[in-house]
Amino acid sequence: MLASRRPKRDEESGEQLLKLYSNRAGVKRELNDLRKERHELLDKLKDQEGAILRAQEQLEGLERLLTNPLAAANAMVYFQLRHLWRVGAQKLEQFGGELKAQRKQRERAQLHEAALAKRGRRLGAITERLDSVLLKQQALLEEFRAAEASLASMNGFKRFFKGPRVRRRMNGMKAGNGALQEKIAELKELQEKIQGEALPEPDGLSLESRRLINCAIIALAQHLVVHFSENDLIGLTKTATERPVGDMKFGDRRDCDRMVECIRERIEDLRQQSSLADDVRRRTDLLGNHVQYRNETDSLPTTESVAITERSSPQAGNEPERRSGNEPLRINVLLDEYWDIVAVLC
Repeated sequence: MLASRRPKRDEESGEQLLKLYSNRAGVKRELNDLRKERHELLDKLKDQEGAILRAQEQLEGLERLLTNPLAAANAMVYFQLRHLWRVGAQKLEQFGGELKAQRKQRERAQLHEAALAKRGRRLGAITERLDSVLLKQQALLEEFRAAEASLASMNGFKRFFKGPRVRRRMNGMKAGNGALQEKIAELKELQEKIQGEALPEPDGLSLESRRLINCAIIALAQHLVVHFSENDLIGLTKTATERPVGDMKFGDRRDCDRMVECIRERIEDLRQQSSLADDVRRRTDLLGNHVQYRNETDSLPTTESVAITERSSPQAGNEPERRSGNEPLRINVLLDEYWDIVAVLC
């Protein structure tokens, strides 16, 4: 009896030992995960501390800069230029978002229209088959009623001789009617299934739409470059996004005041511009006819094909007029990423 209990105890001890090892391995995994998470949090904390220190240094440097009236005036121009850049970037982002939403809605409507047309053709074919079956059933029922009336009108002698044959025909018609009824139910069920099918959703924008959107975004970026080219605001604005405030000098107090006023006027003029949509549309048409792509699947044009920015947007179907003082700007909005354009393109 003791000999029979010993293997059982050994088996239980082995199971407990395996369970202990399993729990120990689980605890080790959790400990390693916690250590990894701790190191990641420490790295993030160091990055955050570094960002805070840099921000404090920038703030202290700006405070020192603002103690000098002339440096403060130059700083005012600098931050106005950066504000101008943000105005252009926000306008580009808003424009791109609206265009994408419009094209998505249009492509979705076209896809749904095509799907509904296909559904209509399928339902039409099923309706034709259903009508045909219903006509057959109606004819069969009329024949059955005629046979039933014929049987009822027979006298005993005729019923004895002809009745069995008529009844067999009527039984066959009943079976045929049952088969037709099943077919009718099947067709109606298929109709309901097709009518209940969900309409397909577009899998992203088509290549044509993405190319059109990108051309329109580049056209707006070019328009903004031309609009802010007066007094070389566009060049100064680009430089202000690339260099710190202490490195930028714009002249004396009077020069700085004029610059600030000019920046504000140009921003306000842009907001009041009534022909903006037409100008961008004409530029988009021109770009669509001239841009090139690396391959047939690219939606972004090559930077070489948008290397210059025309000062005037061409009239529909015409090349831009070239006059003295109206030469194109050697500014590549795509290559130099004006107005943070890359983040808006699709």
